[in-house]
This record gives sequence, C-alpha cells and structure tokens, in this order.
Amino acid sequence: MLAVAGVMLAGCGTPGGGDQGQPTSDGSGSNPLASFDPCTALTPEEIRSFGGDPNGEPASGSSKEEGCDYEGEKFMFGVLKGMDSDEAYWERRKNSFDVFTPNQVGSHKGFTGIALSGKGQGVCRQMMYVGSGSVIVDVTYSSNTIPSSDEETCAQATEIAQVVEKKLPQ
Repeated sequence: MLAVAGVMLAGCGTPGGGDQGQPTSDGSGSNPLASFDPCTALTPEEIRSFGGDPNGEPASGSSKEEGCDYEGEKFMFGVLKGMDSDEAYWERRKNSFDVFTPNQVGSHKGFTGIALSGKGQGVCRQMMYVGSGSVIVDVTYSSNTIPSSDEETCAQATEIAQVVEKKLPQ
C-alpha cells in the first residue's frame, strides 16, 4: 500500500545499529530531548485528527532516530527524535536532499526536506532543532493518494509538526 514508505523510513528507527556520522553532543547528558518521548508527543485525538490510527508502531530503520509511525487512510506519518542530530549534523547532510528549505516551527528552527529522488513521491520531513538533537515529523502518502505538489506534502508534515512543537522542550 505504501510503495514509497521505504524512501521515507530509511531515516527512521530505534537505537542500536550502524553509525551515520559523529554525534555532535558533548555527551554531558544535558540534552533536552532525553526526557522527550516521540511516541507520546501526540494524543490519540490529535493522531485521529490527522487521519491516523492512534495504535502507532515503533519506527524502524536508522540507528540515529527513534519514534513511532501512525498509519492513516491517505498517508502514514511518524514522530521521531534524533538525540545527536542537531543543526550542524543536518547541514552536513543537506546534499542528501532534493529539497532542503530552512524554516521555523513555533520557536524552533528547522527545515523541510525531501530526500534525494523523493520529489513527486509524496514524502517529506519537517525537522525541528532541539538542543543537540532534532525532532522530525515525516509524512509518506500512499501511492494512490500522492498530492499534486511536494509543497502540499510538506505542508502536511509542517502542520503535524506545529502540534508536536508545542510540546517540545526549549
């Protein structure tokens, strides 16, 4: 059903696997994301308001990010955190994106991104920098519901991120 899910989920996951770059944290344990749980960032009502099933599944893929994915009729979306994926980390990787547009969600700087070869595929991520890490909302549309523009796909990711952002540590 979600033929393009692999493109988006390549950056999602739980800790424990391969290295994706050097951490940018000083290792002091003062990361404000330490106590942030991406799987409880949205209430069941908020998840339903975006068309998702509140019974999320742990995201799988990258060892750099952990969180949960929610299946919906039109698209799947995830809320993830990367403890060591700060602004400098993403800046070093911006060549891995077809679209890398700096922006701000609430009080958090970030960017919208579409991975290489992802344009027109109904996939987009909204990143928000938090301390030495980031919180990511990704959206992956089903192949039969892909919007007519990438801007619409990224707007959906940003809309969900606006709800998550209000719950982020400063």
